[in-house]
Amino acid sequence: MIAGGGLFGLVLAEQLATRTAVRVMVVERAHHLGGLCWSRRDPRTGVEYSPYGTHVVATSDDRVWEWITNRVRMVPYQHTVHAAVSDRLVPLPLGLEAIEAAYGRPMSPDEARATVEADAAPYRERPADSVRDLALAQVGERLYETFVRGYVTAQWGADPAQLSPEVFAERFGISYAPSRGYHPDARWQGLPCGSYSTLIDPLADHERIEVHLGRDYLDTPRPRYRRLMVVTTPIDVHFGLQLGPLQRRSLHVDWKLVEADKGQRVPVVTFPDGTSGHYRSHAPALLPWNHGQEPTGEVLVGFEAAGPGPNQIDFVLRTPPNTELAAKYRQLAATGGDVLLVGRGTTFYDDMSTTIGQALTLADRLVPDLT
Repeated sequence: MIAGGGLFGLVLAEQLATRTAVRVMVVERAHHLGGLCWSRRDPRTGVEYSPYGTHVVATSDDRVWEWITNRVRMVPYQHTVHAAVSDRLVPLPLGLEAIEAAYGRPMSPDEARATVEADAAPYRERPADSVRDLALAQVGERLYETFVRGYVTAQWGADPAQLSPEVFAERFGISYAPSRGYHPDARWQGLPCGSYSTLIDPLADHERIEVHLGRDYLDTPRPRYRRLMVVTTPIDVHFGLQLGPLQRRSLHVDWKLVEADKGQRVPVVTFPDGTSGHYRSHAPALLPWNHGQEPTGEVLVGFEAAGPGPNQIDFVLRTPPNTELAAKYRQLAATGGDVLLVGRGTTFYDDMSTTIGQALTLADRLVPDLT
């Protein structure tokens, strides 16, 4: 039995059903499979979109890419996020274009490095105990004020001076060359042709896979299994918060129709000035799987903001107390006997490539014993 019908659970279910003779039951609390990697077609515009935001496969793992491309045709697509700064769109992560926008003049890479280093130098000797401290020490006050402070405040709903420095370390970096996107070294990037459903739905389409949607595996009566239970859901919830809850933050994506002439020109835009009610917006009509779609008078835009709301996502905060508590829960899970706790529920964040790779590795480990 697999608790959780997200990407990890479905890849594992498909592998066990096709490589052994076992029967697999997938129990999913939501009313759809795929977790955050789910996509659907908007009935008003005909646009395919992911309700939880824009997700792109980026990987250098040969096995992961081979597994994906054996199941669906991928459309090559190099994903770039832009920041709206002073009526212009600046590509991210922080690179030469962002530095020029913040300082208001063109620069060579060497001049950009010297300028930022001089701006950051006064903060280098101070303790880096918060996002604000670490950001100032790494990128200086001008870049912090232009790209970091407002964005982090809107995304996390808190003052950067009160947030753990890991938030900045995980989300921001800086280059003094022109920006090359968030996955510049990935050998492959793309989207499944048509939708994520073309990848997700066939994974459970096997005679020995039984799917239960809209059911929480912790509710009574509990699902019955004979050989093994694999849990991909939150580890602290599985143990009834026995050691205390892991701290989480929530974000949500609110999808609305916007007049076409007021729509954005790129798929994803962030708003680092902190004056918007949201910190990021998504325009899925601009993604390649929607190319050729007849435009209408209105376009679909997803507005991403902190806090609870529609299409809510909860993330475990990567803080020292959370890291320590998660390790204790994993130790507790190690004594589970015929229960394995794996996947995103036991970690802070895994991208699609990592999730698929870990599920394939776990299948390799389980298949000999289940055969």
